[in-house]
Amino acid sequence: MMFKSILTGMAGIAILAAAPAHANSRCLQIGQVYNFKALDDKTLVVEDDFHNKFRIALMATCPTLTFKESIGFKTFGPATALTCVSKGDDIVTRDRPMGPQICAIKDIEPYTPAMMKADADAAAAKKAAEQAH
Repeated sequence: MMFKSILTGMAGIAILAAAPAHANSRCLQIGQVYNFKALDDKTLVVEDDFHNKFRIALMATCPTLTFKESIGFKTFGPATALTCVSKGDDIVTRDRPMGPQICAIKDIEPYTPAMMKADADAAAAKKAAEQAH
């Protein structure tokens, strides 16, 4: 598995209420991002430093997301290393020559083994269908 560099800690904008860092619940903290993989142009799996995985669904397609080697997170509210990534925050990619691409987060949830299996099965079915043509 190829590791990709992650850009974190982008300045937050105090437009929406701050998402509190949940000390007792599992959340993806922007200062703990370790790795990510784009499943498609609307879905990411992000792993934290503790190897917890989170699936992030985007509100719309984020073109060329599967080709990105780095991403950043833009949170709304105070941005610290402990800030949890939340619905309504943004994924930011660096596109050249078009400039940054900003993609809003629709949902973020722990990535369970059942979800991992379902995604692997869907990818295998898609690959088999492509090879059949």
